[in-house]
Amino acid sequence: MKLLLVSIIIVNYNGKEVLKKLLDSLHLSTFKNYETLVLDNASTDGSQALIKKNYKKVKLVANKENLGYSGINSAIKYCKGKYILFLNNDMEIDKNCISQLVKTIKSNKNIAMVAPKLVNFYNKKLKSGGTWVSRAFYNGHIKSNGIISSKEIPYLGVGLIRKDFVDMFGYLFDPDYFIYGEDVDLGLRIRLVGKKVLFEPKSIMYHMHSVTSMKSLKSRSTFLMERNLLMTFFKIFSLRNMVLLLPYVLAMRIFAMVNDILKLNFSKFLSRLEAISWTILNFGKIMEKRDEVQKYRKADDKYILKAFTEKYLFRKKFIV
Repeated sequence: MKLLLVSIIIVNYNGKEVLKKLLDSLHLSTFKNYETLVLDNASTDGSQALIKKNYKKVKLVANKENLGYSGINSAIKYCKGKYILFLNNDMEIDKNCISQLVKTIKSNKNIAMVAPKLVNFYNKKLKSGGTWVSRAFYNGHIKSNGIISSKEIPYLGVGLIRKDFVDMFGYLFDPDYFIYGEDVDLGLRIRLVGKKVLFEPKSIMYHMHSVTSMKSLKSRSTFLMERNLLMTFFKIFSLRNMVLLLPYVLAMRIFAMVNDILKLNFSKFLSRLEAISWTILNFGKIMEKRDEVQKYRKADDKYILKAFTEKYLFRKKFIV
């Protein structure tokens, strides 16, 4: 019996139309040794009925409530593949995408995850040439239209990952994050265990960019991003570097809040303030999470910090 190589998990919430596009593009893939699972976050638009009626070979895993992108964890126990390819529902894949991802991850045991090049679905222009994260714990995508070769990056929100890494922690994304910043946390946990995330430009995915994003979350996005990035900061570094970097992390958030006030964006100001307050009030819980994560540490902070850069921090008006 042929060993199943890839388990594909698609996270869906009320994305019936885009979900169909993605599933159809998977059918055209040159890579065939995979299974497909759709993790549905209690959709009400007929997504589950679509799967049951038209995609008999797709396994539907249905959450009883919307657990955000972190709801993907509910599908992990059903995965039979050596690798997990995790995807948003608003994507299409190039026919050679999975083959290239598998080829790259098999080339080096130190690669825990391979991330694709993201191209805008509508105009076919490059959307992401990789990612960056700063010591201030703000982050973003690198937009480059030049020739891009394979390189290490700190994180990406979709990609192919070794299942044994996921099994080590018992989850793909921290279940408390819901959405935003969960990908940064994943990438830095990969660094923590001495592995790396590789960006593979030969593997192409077309992204519609959050066409099914929850409108009710837009007013909460700044809070969730700030809160989740702060949690990751306290979870990842050694106590020494946590203390050394904390003034910088807080100073950049004060800078961001001043910037919000100057722009009369009081909702963002209050969201950042709420995130800092939440972190203080829940600091004990965060330290418990830190203790659990630190059990798997195999790399020192010097290796983790190689993934960081301040180069892009001020190239945007502000990141969140």
